[in-house]
Amino acid sequence: MKEYERFERIGTEPHRSYYIPFAENDAIETKHGIQDRASSSRFMSLDGVWQIRQLDHVEDFDIGQELDGEIPVPACVQMHGYDRIQYINARYPFPVMLPHIPYENPCWHYRRTFALEKKCGEKYYLNFEGVDSAFYLYINGQFRGYSQISHATSEFDITELVMSGENTVDVLVLKWCVSTYLECQDKFRFSGIFRSVYLLTRPENHITDYKIETAINGDDGIISFINKSDLDIRLSIGKTEAVAKAGEESTLTVKGICPWSPERPVLYVLTVYANGEKIEERIGFREVSIDGKVFKINGIAVKLKGVNRHDFNCETAATVTLSDMAEDLRLMKELNVNAVRTSHYPNSPEFYLLCDALGIYVMDEADLEMHGACTRGGGYDVSLWKEYAENDFFTPGITDRHAALVERDKNRTSVIIWSLGNESSFGRAFFDGAKYIRSCDKTRPIHYEGLQHADSKYYNTDMVDMVSMMYPTINTIQDKVLNNSEENRPFVLCEYTHAMGNSCGDIAAYWDMIYKNEQLMGGFVWEWADHAIKTDKGFLYGGDFGESEHDGNFCVDGLLTPDRKLKSGALEMKAVYGGKTSSDVCEVTIPKSFCTSTSAVAIEVNEHTGEITSIKADGKEILRTPLHINITRYTDNDRALLSHWNGQCALNSCRPHIFSCIKTENSYTLEGALAANCRMPAVKFKLEYTVLANTLTVSVSYTLADYVRSFPRFGFEFGVDKGHTEFSYVGFGPTESYADKHVACEYGYYESTAEENYDKRYIRPQESGSHYACRYFSVKDLFSMTAAEPFSCSVNPFTTEQIKKTPHYFQLAENDFVNVCIDVAMRGIGSNSCGPELPAEYEIPREGSNTFTFVF
Repeated sequence: MKEYERFERIGTEPHRSYYIPFAENDAIETKHGIQDRASSSRFMSLDGVWQIRQLDHVEDFDIGQELDGEIPVPACVQMHGYDRIQYINARYPFPVMLPHIPYENPCWHYRRTFALEKKCGEKYYLNFEGVDSAFYLYINGQFRGYSQISHATSEFDITELVMSGENTVDVLVLKWCVSTYLECQDKFRFSGIFRSVYLLTRPENHITDYKIETAINGDDGIISFINKSDLDIRLSIGKTEAVAKAGEESTLTVKGICPWSPERPVLYVLTVYANGEKIEERIGFREVSIDGKVFKINGIAVKLKGVNRHDFNCETAATVTLSDMAEDLRLMKELNVNAVRTSHYPNSPEFYLLCDALGIYVMDEADLEMHGACTRGGGYDVSLWKEYAENDFFTPGITDRHAALVERDKNRTSVIIWSLGNESSFGRAFFDGAKYIRSCDKTRPIHYEGLQHADSKYYNTDMVDMVSMMYPTINTIQDKVLNNSEENRPFVLCEYTHAMGNSCGDIAAYWDMIYKNEQLMGGFVWEWADHAIKTDKGFLYGGDFGESEHDGNFCVDGLLTPDRKLKSGALEMKAVYGGKTSSDVCEVTIPKSFCTSTSAVAIEVNEHTGEITSIKADGKEILRTPLHINITRYTDNDRALLSHWNGQCALNSCRPHIFSCIKTENSYTLEGALAANCRMPAVKFKLEYTVLANTLTVSVSYTLADYVRSFPRFGFEFGVDKGHTEFSYVGFGPTESYADKHVACEYGYYESTAEENYDKRYIRPQESGSHYACRYFSVKDLFSMTAAEPFSCSVNPFTTEQIKKTPHYFQLAENDFVNVCIDVAMRGIGSNSCGPELPAEYEIPREGSNTFTFVF
């Protein structure tokens, strides 16, 4: 069997904790508040420009072949003109022929040189922090090894192969290998040397590994240092020193410590010395425990106010810099986030140092997802998932991933939970890995949501310490956890309130429950930031690169844009994570109209459609498009309803039909329905338009048909001249607000413009800029409006129809008018793009009415 069709790694060093050795006389500098490893004289970065050549097959590789291109390292090859960009969610990107890989498997031959003054008594270790998906390593033309696990560090002892002077490194990177069956994560599928490469110079006899554990005893901190090396190690923290004998444990006590927490992430410098080297560990004193049903840090119940985060930059893809990571964490702190789940693989080692320093809890997840297992039959069959989880073939691959996870990050204070992986079911193939983690680290609990999709006999396994779910309803949590007398474990939402597009309408409801129940640990929003590729014309997503298999804009599902601009969902999360779960209507003085009233208004009505085709104020036309009934919208969270709305109900094809029209000198009274060909009416309505001097009164009522189970909205839409972009309202603002999404807002009087109101940050255009529970609305120099009942309203540059039909923001055509929407009722936002259905209380009423009074 070929190397790339089995899980063996060849020639790599055992997994170890992350550290960078320094010479004893090195001055350790910092960058972004953490150790700058480049300041070590024992560290040589091999990042930079490498030569490269793309090959069609593994067998096309020749160590001596000419390489005709250049590429920066680290980087993803697809971002530099090689192969193709592809976004795919829950499917394998090739024919599923376990353990085989297609013959057509693109590869990339990398090469660079480096100069070395080789010294007797020193060893040289080459480290690759991330290569997707597998690679062969050659030093000076000689084979040194083969490795896989894309998001794990691969370390090679190359001492015997290097020489003084110029040395050549050749690397053959494979797009796919057998590990790809274990790396089917929901993300763009990138390849190449995407994380840093560096050389470490070490003494012949040197520190190899160690484990640091902390405990708190009253005001004192206890450090347990387990020496896993074959030499004695000297330890120093403050004025306290100790020696850890080879293979033994040593204990140090630090008096009067401040426990580590997100609020006070105090770190203490522990220096580790041996044989001319020093390693600096910045550690915090913290304890993780589960007390019955309650998850605790330092003996206190905590709530994990979390997000799921992928490594992603819209210009460099899976390659992220230290600055990128630091900026993400800074923004998280600003948004009241205190925890991150590394979905669905370990992040760069320096990410955890930043979390230690800034105070962010980490659920550290193994590089493991077998989502494609359940779709390989053409549908979505959970039994196929279980089949892979029970397949002993995967045992060595899964176990190695769990070892790589826990060994590398075991000394990071911020890591409080280990996660076995994501969406891979559970079975025999997991046993050895889960037991490895447990044996290696008894100080942290283990998480795994995959039990929800495994054989029921595993549900209460002692290999996992908490209950985890994705996207359950509030009632599910109540019934299966809180009201279940047999459920004695803490509960966490590893994914919830799917933040795709205009979303997070349900986050306040989740946290109203979480804050009230100690058993509920908290949750991690899916996800931190949109995935989309920045181009000259705008952001692109799945299907925009000519790929035949893709999952569209499902990757555009973040609280932030790809370039880290906040969307309204992020603000809603910030408010809720800050402790607020409601925002109430209050008394607000409705301002006097800021325009001079006209003396007379005249209207024209199409008696066959009910549209107002003309409104003239003192002879001046107000409308640029007719005032018509508006019943549709698009949000990503409405995706599951599109077949009902546009199929069964045919709402996109509904046209108004007037059954009766009574016209007087100053009024129209109409009854009708909205119906499509071949369909019963979806909704019946009554309209009354009355003109009195400079006032137009619009009364409307509607009744939904019995076969309509959900309805987007019922209201009016019309266009006014583009010169009238300024508007004001009394309602929830200043950001967009909906029936279930207004906790980040306050009730009050606000002013805005059409350009400011529509959120251009939605890469896939969708409903945006509505304001909920309004009592007053005005478009400057045109009209002011009040209503008998609260309503929703918006003024935007684009029509509902444009927003529904346009796949990218940059494709929206400019209009010579601004679009006004006034809604009697608008359904809530929810998070049903991947989450639960919208609660019934946020659907629009089956009957509704309101009376709007316009003063021109």
